[in-house]
Amino acid sequence: MMHEKRQRRRIRFMKPIRVTTEDGERLSIMGLDFSMEGLGFKTTQPRDIGEMLRVSMNIGGHGRSHVVNALGEVVHRRYKDKTFYIGMRFYKDPK
Repeated sequence: MMHEKRQRRRIRFMKPIRVTTEDGERLSIMGLDFSMEGLGFKTTQPRDIGEMLRVSMNIGGHGRSHVVNALGEVVHRRYKDKTFYIGMRFYKDPK
């Protein structure tokens, strides 16, 4: 039986997310869920555990825009059906 490590409730989030890698590569990926502590998304390109990513996502609803920018670390990676499912933990951005 798997043990749930998350401390906060996840919210389903099936929207595009902009990701910038440590090397400056910019990607558009599909979100799966997020919480106050992290984000889950899927991609066809692998991400390494420990990799730092900067993400930007619009969490606004009903025609409203509310863009969240965050820095985080990849802490989970699972491969299924030619897709990588990635989990990242947010960090407090020093900027």
